[in-house]
Amino acid sequence: MKKKNPAITAVLNFFLPGIGYTYLGSPFFIVTGVAFFACVVLGVATGGEAQSSAPSLAADIGALLVWAAISWEVTNLFNASQQKGGDRVM
Repeated sequence: MKKKNPAITAVLNFFLPGIGYTYLGSPFFIVTGVAFFACVVLGVATGGEAQSSAPSLAADIGALLVWAAISWEVTNLFNASQQKGGDRVM
């Protein structure tokens, strides 16, 4: 399987949390990414009144940056776990 670019996963997860994992192509990550994205959308839709204070916005951006950094590392681990074409044992 072709190695995935961790920057793409991180950027996708920053702007659409969870969707970056679908880029990895593994059924587990596709289901997990879509489920997380659905939870975020439902949380925003049912969250009630939005508070638009500066500390809240900074905290939200910080959380998205942490989420993007985690997805970067997950992609690196995903790439490391993939076997190279010539190393497969049948």
